Amino acid sequence: MLGDQYPLDIEVSACHDVCEVIITTTLPDGVSYARGNPEPKVEGQTLTWTLGHIARGQCLTMRVWLRCEREGDLCTCFCVKATPVAFCALLCAKPVLVCEKCGPEEACLGDPIHYTITVTNIGTCTAQEVVLRDILPEGVEHSSGQKTITFNLGCLEPCQTKKVNLCATAVKRGEWCNTALVTACNANQTSCEACTCIACCQMECNKVGPKEVPVGQNADYQITVTNTGDKTLHEVVVTDMAPSTTSIVSAQGANISGKQAIWKLRELKAGEKVTFNLTLTTCTPGFFTNRVHATNCEGCNACCEFGTHWKGRPALDYCIETSDNPICIGETTRLKISLTNKGQEYDSNVYVTVNLPSELEVVSTSGASTAKVNGQTVTFGPFENLAPRQTLEYYVTVKANGRGDLRPKIQVTSDFIKNPITQEESLIVN
Repeated sequence: MLGDQYPLDIEVSACHDVCEVIITTTLPDGVSYARGNPEPKVEGQTLTWTLGHIARGQCLTMRVWLRCEREGDLCTCFCVKATPVAFCALLCAKPVLVCEKCGPEEACLGDPIHYTITVTNIGTCTAQEVVLRDILPEGVEHSSGQKTITFNLGCLEPCQTKKVNLCATAVKRGEWCNTALVTACNANQTSCEACTCIACCQMECNKVGPKEVPVGQNADYQITVTNTGDKTLHEVVVTDMAPSTTSIVSAQGANISGKQAIWKLRELKAGEKVTFNLTLTTCTPGFFTNRVHATNCEGCNACCEFGTHWKGRPALDYCIETSDNPICIGETTRLKISLTNKGQEYDSNVYVTVNLPSELEVVSTSGASTAKVNGQTVTFGPFENLAPRQTLEYYVTVKANGRGDLRPKIQVTSDFIKNPITQEESLIVN
């Protein structure tokens, strides 16, 4: 209708890539510009839209509102002008290698150490002839015996990853870093490492005490437990097991239960040493071994022992018998001396001496050891080792040359008995 506004929709499609796209129209007489989306440049009756670059296949739409100011057939013509575009594309790229190495933070001597090495190309083109070299430190050994282990990974496309698994053995204590070196013929060199602490879990136990103690007396022992490893040990339990024939007199700081003394420690740091004291006694002679066990949560346990000879005492006892008593002048009788070690220990260098009164004359001697006759004295010995419960017999045959109540005197000495045991026998001669 005359005086009304009417819209026109314009659609521009690019069949090729173009630039400097300009759309123009000159409004005929009787038509005036009202508004547009987007707004054009208005110069009198000429409208201009500058659209710039349009890519191939891109479609742009516009709308313009015009006003009708006269009657008749009003025709509006739009003209599109554009400059063709030609492109030259060049891809500029390079490969970029990165690596990551994983391994345990801690291991014990002799343990296997498993490493995983990941190599990735984060660049924009293929990395060629990629080589991975793993350089083992001093504290780690490979089964091949080589210190540098080589892996040929070939080509790595952009964003491609390859993994390598390597197993070695922990052979030396310390902090050891294992380095992996990655190279390619057309890419950067890169490296990565994993550090492992090779720690030893180890504990030592030592016990000292007297080698020899008389029965009935106390024997003092000292137990030393040392953490000779690299890690702190926890819940350390030291148990001393006394021999069945002994008894515990004291064990400072320990929980005593029957024949066991038990000490407990919450932790024992690397290189730390602790000492425990124990006192035993017994009334039974013999050689008895005292054993100690030390345990902990980590499982590296230790044990030690010490043997003590508990010495008993020899106890010599003897009796005298005469074959004939009384006798007459000119007759003979035989003195029999029976000597027994009733003690618990050997006695050594046992001497038996017979002192005869002047009225008696030695006729003959025999016995467990050789006799020496010196006037009225007969000496047997020495008998080197007299065992417990062993009995020795000595014989002296004498002839009576005078009357009376004659008293032969016998004396016994040994290494243990320094003060002689003396006994007399009454022999009546009529």
